Parts: sequence; structure tokens; C-alpha cells
Amino acid sequence: MSDAFARAADIEASLELLAERDIDPTAAVYERMFEQHPHMKPYFWRDKDWAIRGEMLSRTFAAILDFVGERRYADVMIGTEMVTHEGYDVPREVFSTFFAIVRDALRDLLGGDWTPAFESAWAELLAEIESFGQKAPQTGAISPFHAERVAKFQRGEMTD
Repeated sequence: MSDAFARAADIEASLELLAERDIDPTAAVYERMFEQHPHMKPYFWRDKDWAIRGEMLSRTFAAILDFVGERRYADVMIGTEMVTHEGYDVPREVFSTFFAIVRDALRDLLGGDWTPAFESAWAELLAEIESFGQKAPQTGAISPFHAERVAKFQRGEMTD
């Protein structure tokens, strides 16, 4: 087990504030993601009821809480999920931006209650998460199942 993240209390406080307000950040997170990475929207073509997006965000929050806490799995899970998402043909550079997208959405949702302590703690957290992601092995493979879809994305033929 690794040492816990030194700024855990600030990260937890930002998430607790969101929960106290009973705000579901899913729409804000994915809206921001699709603004930054519009080519990723077609990957969610089956997610008509947002269950996949909700599940992914729920796992992201669980990983963040474990990462800043006891680190029973999150430090390894981040690299593992990076490799897993490569199997879905999600570019590594897109995967690695997701945690920052979550932070940015939370900042917007909390508005004036977002503190400088939250901002600096999240910046430190993102840097530490990125260091774990950089250690993940790269596959460089495109799955045969997704190859045609990826080619269409790259040619700009799929926008929804």
C-alpha cells in the first residue's frame, strides 16, 4: 500500500460539498469532455440512458477517493484502465485528460465555493495521477472490432 495523498482532506471536502448540494455532475462532466474531445462522443452511441457515463464517473470518484486515501487499488487501476481503454480505441492522451475534466466541472458546479485550497490540492492530485498513468504500458493496438469505427473518426465521418 502506498502513502496516502497529503492533500486528501481538500479533495474530500470538494467532493463532500458537491454531495451536500445533491448535484449530479454527470452531464457537466461529459458536456465538457465532448467540448474538448468531440471525436469521443460517438463512442457513447449505445449509452442512450447515460448509464455507462454514470458508471464511469462513479468509478472515477471511487478511484479518486481511494487514491487520496488508503490506495488499496487506485494507483494500479489508473494504469490498468488506461490500457483497457486503449482496447476500446480511446487515445491515451484523451483518457489522461478525464480527471482534469472532472476537476473543471466540479469547479464550475461549486462556483464561488471552490476554494484556492481545492484548486491547489486538485492540481497536485492531477500531477500525481498523471505520473501513475505514464508508467502504464502502451499497447499501440487498435482492436479489429473498433478498427473501422476508428478510421471513420479519424476521417471525420462520424460526429454522433
